[in-house]
Amino acid sequence: MLNVVFASDDNYVPFLSIAIFSLLKNNANDFDEISIFVLDDDISDENKTKVSNLFKDYDCSISFIETKKLDEMDFNVLGLERNLNKSSLTTYARLFMSTLLPENIDKVLYLDCDALIVDSYKELWNLNISDYYCAGVLDGINTAVKEKLGFKKEENYINAGFLLVNLKKWRKENIEEKFIKFMVENQHRFYQHDQGVINNVFKNNILIVEPKYNLQIYFQTLPYDLARKFTCMTAEYYTKEIVDNSRENPVFLHFCGPNYDRPWYNKDHPYAEMFKKYAEEVDCSYVIEYLDELPLKAKMFYKGMDNKGIETVLKMIPSGFVQKLVNKNAVRQIDEEDEKAKTL
Repeated sequence: MLNVVFASDDNYVPFLSIAIFSLLKNNANDFDEISIFVLDDDISDENKTKVSNLFKDYDCSISFIETKKLDEMDFNVLGLERNLNKSSLTTYARLFMSTLLPENIDKVLYLDCDALIVDSYKELWNLNISDYYCAGVLDGINTAVKEKLGFKKEENYINAGFLLVNLKKWRKENIEEKFIKFMVENQHRFYQHDQGVINNVFKNNILIVEPKYNLQIYFQTLPYDLARKFTCMTAEYYTKEIVDNSRENPVFLHFCGPNYDRPWYNKDHPYAEMFKKYAEEVDCSYVIEYLDELPLKAKMFYKGMDNKGIETVLKMIPSGFVQKLVNKNAVRQIDEEDEKAKTL
């Protein structure tokens, strides 16, 4: 049996539906049963029924777990209310899966909804993670940002939009208390919400897996060298061979990033047509709202990659210039988030 967790509020239900459908379509034949758990941040009864009915022909179960249950925990007592006000409770709910999910669930696959699952998770699900808190894929984080967050250049930092979670180990070692302790002690210093918490608490206890299990936007759209250049990844990362293989054989396409990097807003996105087909199959194509105009950067990356002249120009831009520009803006955003958090 495959156990999968998603998190959604009522507004994100169409994307939840598309993600679940793509999961079932590409995994149903590889598992006797698929159990889906939705961390439910106030999803309407009508939408719950719609989602459940969409997949009644598949051998799967869908359970909605209200994140309101977290209100019974000690968030306010411990002084976390300022942090939780910065985003929806759903953003943090995955940190408390060991409490929210049934006690007999020892291992789960957590997936963000802004994604398509286009291949099987069978190989990954059989992976032994008994010695790790979770398995994850390295984030293509700007190296200057990574160091600003207190991570050494050589330390791993994963993207939490995909996690293979060892709930048994979480419960055994009281991981939720460690999460809470870290958040209380770092009111303004954990970036990217739960992702920052996971990376700080789980340092050196995460099994790193291939990027095909969480192929992030920059490697969907740019060749290896250009992706590293324009995200300013100077730290050690996957090799070109590993990334190229993941690009050719993705399992999880993760569309995190600004609107122009999402296939429901950008008709030039390499997966725009694929996303549209999945959306149409669950009557959710109304979420597709292509932008009339793309920023110059997006025009170059999306419309220009078939143009060898533009690709040559991008390669000629000095890396030092890119790093100076991108690093300055990225670090400034962190400082602004810190100052904003202090006022909440």
